[in-house]
Amino acid sequence: MIKAKKLIVGIASLAVLLAVTPAAQASSQKKPAGKDPYGINKILKQLLAKKKLSPNKTISLDIVLKPQNEDQLTNRVYAVNTPGNSDFKNFYTPTKFRGEFGQPASVVGEFKPFFKKYNLKSHAFSNGLIIRVDGKVKNINKAFATNLQTAKYHSNPVQFSSKKPVMPDNLANHVMTILGITTISAGGTGITTNKTKTSKPLAKSAPSKFVKQYNLQSLYDKGYEGQGQTVGIVTFAGFSKKDAETFWKGEEIDTKPDRLSVKKVKAPAVQTTNTASNQLETALDVEQSGAIAPQADVRVYQSNFSDVGMANTFATAFDENKASSLSLSWGLNEYLTHYYYKNKLLTPVYGQAMSLLMAQGALQGISTFVASGDSGAYSQGIGGQFGSFSIPNYSTYADFPADNPWVTATGGTTLPFSKKLDNGIKVSVDKERAWGADYMYKAYGQNRKAFQTSLTDLMSLYNAGGGGISTLYDKPQYQQDVPGVNTFNAREYLSNLLQPRINPPLLSGTQYGRNYPDVSANADPNTGYQIYTKATGWQNVGGTSAVAPQFNGATAVINSGKGTRMGLWNAQIYKLAQDPDKDPFTVLDSDTNNSNLYYTGQPGKVYNQATGLGTVNFEKLYDAYQ
Repeated sequence: MIKAKKLIVGIASLAVLLAVTPAAQASSQKKPAGKDPYGINKILKQLLAKKKLSPNKTISLDIVLKPQNEDQLTNRVYAVNTPGNSDFKNFYTPTKFRGEFGQPASVVGEFKPFFKKYNLKSHAFSNGLIIRVDGKVKNINKAFATNLQTAKYHSNPVQFSSKKPVMPDNLANHVMTILGITTISAGGTGITTNKTKTSKPLAKSAPSKFVKQYNLQSLYDKGYEGQGQTVGIVTFAGFSKKDAETFWKGEEIDTKPDRLSVKKVKAPAVQTTNTASNQLETALDVEQSGAIAPQADVRVYQSNFSDVGMANTFATAFDENKASSLSLSWGLNEYLTHYYYKNKLLTPVYGQAMSLLMAQGALQGISTFVASGDSGAYSQGIGGQFGSFSIPNYSTYADFPADNPWVTATGGTTLPFSKKLDNGIKVSVDKERAWGADYMYKAYGQNRKAFQTSLTDLMSLYNAGGGGISTLYDKPQYQQDVPGVNTFNAREYLSNLLQPRINPPLLSGTQYGRNYPDVSANADPNTGYQIYTKATGWQNVGGTSAVAPQFNGATAVINSGKGTRMGLWNAQIYKLAQDPDKDPFTVLDSDTNNSNLYYTGQPGKVYNQATGLGTVNFEKLYDAYQ
């Protein structure tokens, strides 16, 4: 019997979450699966240079299946990560997760004959939620009745189909969404550099600077260096193992031999992200995490940056369940998600799918750290279109997936320093504060021309640690009733035309949503860390993408001492921050000289969106954390 086919809607992509156009009205035998996007034809009219995708090109899709018992998932995450609960530390395996929340093997097996019929290869992840499908474009088009094309949208390369994918009824009933039909390359890393480059190490700065500043040495003194642990790096560019080994040797760090391994994960890419600058990001992540946890293994999960790429790297890491902690230094802003959703151009299913994945990691006791970004509270959106040029707009947009409730978002600070910039102007910071370039604005006001003659100094005026309030994810349980969460102080240090403002007035307000970052550490390139690659030599860098792998490594150190996984930090640290006897945090709560170019501290409150709960005393955290 021939099965009727059913529309699969809720197609999402990573950077734009751009949904495909509706097909002709379905017959009475067809019914929708998932959530239905509206008015997609409006956005297709704005696509430029449209052409058919090469029929013999191989691409990858993710069939995301509907979870079981989704309403119980949040409670289970808290149960295994909250002290005092009877299931505390009873972390899940991938098999157990599938048994409660994924689709059984019998359901997943129903898809195989369909894929085989169209010469498509498939791989089902152990979580029972994702089936990766690989095949030629011509076969994808036949199987799903799509017409895959490429184009440009606001100068970004994009892949799309003007027809919604269809599948037989019995299969579509189990599908939440399909990733990879539409995808765009617009993600970024969080690394900032300065001009200092040498052929030899400048001075030992990692892990010594991080270790000294945040009291990690006492754990080393007890012999805890990450033994028996694996730190995982999720990235979208390659790196050289020899570069990492040269870095550790130059820093005089006694590391475990043969510790590095790479797992390459299949994913489509409209535009490659494996560029030299992005490889520098991966090198930073590997070198910093491996320096902080010198006796841990380092496992790199590498893919292309896309909706499928991000989902599959995390799914692969959770499938293997080798890494007890992970870090990610890539992300994108929430602007496009909300812009198109507000205009009824898409369904926000991708955020839901990623949240399911991140919850799986938290259930398995894997601590996941995500860099909060390097442009403060600000991100770029699209203000309009002039011919083939997009007109940008800048505002306070949150970063994804640092905004996800099941990750620990790492923000940035600046350590005390005094130096002369390239233009000869002296700048200084007296005490550790939120990372924000406003400490240079007085000097800028006194000599604007000097900044304009140095591109490095000029661009540094826009550097700051990411932080804000999500409009994609609700406020999680662990942030409920925490003083400072969803209230804020702010100073608008940048005008609408991106001109620095000197001494802007203090603003206050309230906003609902997931607040981030959760924790912070030194990220300013002026007080930053070394990195080494053969191509660039030794140089100083900064960015919250240095902080995420450092916390990744510190977690491995703590795990090696505790003999168990820390799990989701957030379930405990917000409670510890409110306990005077156990609080391991130094809150940076001043509302002056302490901003991320927008949010400032909130005097007397536990939390602020510039630095989260503050900086960590790892010795105290180790003693208080259960």
